[in-house]
Amino acid sequence: MPEQNKAFEKFKEHFPNDIGKGVEEFAINIALLRSRYIFTRRAKGIQFGYCTHCQKEHITEGNLKHNQMTVCPKCQSNCKVKASGISRKYLCDASYFIYYEKSLLNPEVIIARGFFVARDYSQDFKNVQTRYDCCYMYLFEPGNSELYENSYLGYWKKRKSIISQFETSMAHECRYISYENVQEAVHGTPFQYSTWEQYFDKNFCSNDMVKFFDLASKYPCIEYLTKMGLKTVVEAKLFGSCTYRMINWRGKSITKVLKLTKQELKELRAVKFTVSPLTLNSYHFFKKNGVPLSFEHAHLMETLSSTRYYLNDLNRMLEYAPLKEIVKYFLKQFRRTDSSKYYHSGSTVLISWRDYIKECQELGMDLKQEHVLFPNNLQSAHQKTMKQVKIKADKALNQLIAVRVNELDKYKFEKDGLFIRPAKSLEELFHEGKALNHCVARYTKNYANGFTDLLVLRKSAEEDKPFYTVEIIKGKISQVRGYKNYQPTKEVKEFIKAFEAAKLSKKKARAKVPA
Repeated sequence: MPEQNKAFEKFKEHFPNDIGKGVEEFAINIALLRSRYIFTRRAKGIQFGYCTHCQKEHITEGNLKHNQMTVCPKCQSNCKVKASGISRKYLCDASYFIYYEKSLLNPEVIIARGFFVARDYSQDFKNVQTRYDCCYMYLFEPGNSELYENSYLGYWKKRKSIISQFETSMAHECRYISYENVQEAVHGTPFQYSTWEQYFDKNFCSNDMVKFFDLASKYPCIEYLTKMGLKTVVEAKLFGSCTYRMINWRGKSITKVLKLTKQELKELRAVKFTVSPLTLNSYHFFKKNGVPLSFEHAHLMETLSSTRYYLNDLNRMLEYAPLKEIVKYFLKQFRRTDSSKYYHSGSTVLISWRDYIKECQELGMDLKQEHVLFPNNLQSAHQKTMKQVKIKADKALNQLIAVRVNELDKYKFEKDGLFIRPAKSLEELFHEGKALNHCVARYTKNYANGFTDLLVLRKSAEEDKPFYTVEIIKGKISQVRGYKNYQPTKEVKEFIKAFEAAKLSKKKARAKVPA
């Protein structure tokens, strides 16, 4: 006998040879509970109903209609009515469930079988049998877990790792698992202390628990972690999220598992918030870099060490101050009464401070002065530098626009109560866009740098009120936009036609639009 077959035969000894009464009851009363029908027929004007659950026929009360719900008077089952004369070609109910039991060989081992079950009503509805296909067999014992899969070729194949069929091959089937079934199976085994109850989803059949028992088989420490309130750490491992290598899963004591001293462990137990792997990562990161923090402060600063992006930014900021001073300053910002409006993590303070420093450099401010580098209120200081940088940028653009206005003075034109002229400033363009509810403000830089020409069209009687905006590129009109980008009226079209004839008829050299 091949070694693989020998291994499976030894593995199979833990399991019952038959389906078992428990599995049958689970299939009929849980997994296929919705697969109960009353098929109706008529004889001499009397309607009869046959219940597929109790397999008894009765005279119906009233006139049952196809697909309505009713209760069988014989067995009290909720059933769906089906007219026996209507085609049942596609009437087949199927589902998948996992059923847990104790091993037949070892009282400390739990086993589970995954069943695909079906009932086919397409032929004789009075002779329907429940089909049972055992697709997967799991074994969980302290220090070991195994999974065998029934291949399509008819033999059992061992999988390298434990996988959940609820998440993979059976994800699109109706899936079932029973809390009471798992509870009965683990009772009296080491797994009854594993805190499995906290990871069982009672509301949705989305977790067949095989990954949890696989984890519990390998790492008994999950019991201690869960009881300490570190469920999020266990879930990160369970669902494949990042744990930042903060847990020694094979540690023999909780201090070795968490890589903490007894005093640190005592402090961790006292925290009032949910500790995640990222919090532990933050705590160890700052401790390693000579800035030991409390768990509360490590929690506030945790995003700083979460990704390479923030770490790179943090390292660049070390050019201005040591890490200890930076962290001290960030924590000071968190202590401000209005901090929650602006900062929810260490990285948000870092981004604000980083941008503030860039603005200081652009404005020529002396960052060697402590009050400049570490302003008492970062949010307020950042707002001021942003405004100053914007004013500086606007001033430069306005200077360029002033030159352009002189260049484009040749486009001034008036006719029939309308006139057109070049836009005078950034402020006028912003006002134009806001009043007309369009996006001309996006074109300001191109206008200032000569890549496009922006003109404002006004009524002669309302020369300061935005009416239409005109864009000219390479001596040709590109756009004429009114309120909410409306196209020009007949009156405006006639004016534009006259304007083109008077001012754009001759080809003139224009600034090139960048490719």
